[in-house]
Amino acid sequence: MPFSTPSLETHLETQAVLYPTLRYLVRLLPMDHRRVRNQLQEEAKYNPFLLHRSATNHREALLEDVLPEWYTPAAPEPNLQVHLAGQISALSLPLRQQEALIYLTHWLSPSGYLEDSPETWAGGSQWNAEELAEVVPVLQSLDPPGIGARSLQECLLLQLRDQPHCLATILVQNHLEAIADCVGKSAQATLKCQALLQLLQQANPHISLHDLKTAIQQIQALEPRPARNFSHSPAPIITPDLKAEPQINGWQLSLAYEVNRDVCLNQEAIALLTKSNRKSREVQRLESLLQKAHSILTALNQWQENLLKVGQFLCDHQSAFLESKDSLDLVPTPQQMVAQAVGLSNATVSRIVQQRHLLINGHSSKIVPLKSLCTSVRVGGRTSQQVQQLIQQLIQAELPTEPYTDDQLAQLLKLRFGLAIARRTVVKYRQLAGIEGSFQRKLNNPKISQH
Repeated sequence: MPFSTPSLETHLETQAVLYPTLRYLVRLLPMDHRRVRNQLQEEAKYNPFLLHRSATNHREALLEDVLPEWYTPAAPEPNLQVHLAGQISALSLPLRQQEALIYLTHWLSPSGYLEDSPETWAGGSQWNAEELAEVVPVLQSLDPPGIGARSLQECLLLQLRDQPHCLATILVQNHLEAIADCVGKSAQATLKCQALLQLLQQANPHISLHDLKTAIQQIQALEPRPARNFSHSPAPIITPDLKAEPQINGWQLSLAYEVNRDVCLNQEAIALLTKSNRKSREVQRLESLLQKAHSILTALNQWQENLLKVGQFLCDHQSAFLESKDSLDLVPTPQQMVAQAVGLSNATVSRIVQQRHLLINGHSSKIVPLKSLCTSVRVGGRTSQQVQQLIQQLIQAELPTEPYTDDQLAQLLKLRFGLAIARRTVVKYRQLAGIEGSFQRKLNNPKISQH
């Protein structure tokens, strides 16, 4: 039996190696520009070759800064948003309106006021300004009284809504500024009170000075800060990473904030390193930090380039939506399509569009999530939101006494929009839109319920 000769076998192994620049790029991709700035600022603390140009700190005035010294707020009660959410859940409203109300509660100021415009509330949300404005009266009907007011006058009137014809209501509606001058025991306050009384007596001669003082005391007993005794959860701040400007030949995309302007190489530290006579081990450590600084800045530039590349493709592809700002104009654009078009991996595109927002300028500005432009194809070439909006359009046009059944909606979708879907699919998207069935819509019609 011949001796077996040893054979040499070659084993090939592949090992994924992330170069420093790529490693930092992967880390930066899912971050918005604020988190990237914070990350670079933190790196600059420990790397002498990174120079961070810190922005001037602008101090914002807080409510506590202008309160008088004697004001001591009551101990925090349950969170205001939690308190309101419990009441909202008990309302007989479509799910979409309930969710809009919950969303709106986070825009309440610490005093309980809605201080911004509906356009601001709608920025980056799934609701438009009109939808949010429609639910404001519902919010104002909740406890505590006066919640959701847009001004002090509206806050006081909300608390007097059960007494629309009383003197206190008339004073708040027409003479709110004059009331303040009537408070007190000074001679000037007495004169102002007499002047206000004479003005009121022109409309109603039966009003007496006692009536006026009683009404003023009633107003003073109202709560000018409805949320005084509640803890507060502020609205999340949405800061766009990209902005789109309309141009003659399309939409021009740019970074809302160029982070690379905040950080650069510290040339003074580099010059000192080249002249250094330190021991080799210390020099090697510093050279390693310099290489790291170069890799971070290269990754930062690639991060910005990739963000612009993806954003510009989406703006070009969704130009109709950017013009109208109507989600019905969104073109199905899955992430895989974006990745192939810009030459990036699907995972990279996914990291880029997550948690980022686009500011669309034009006749009216709007902030939208960048991910909302990556719409997937669902039903008949339409997105889920588009199908819901088409159903809403049909239902808004129906006769209240003869609401469309789900079968009729399926037929109308095919006839008017060329969208052929089954009845069960109509039910699914109708429920997602928070719309009740035809029987319940007919029961909720006030004209029918009176008969």
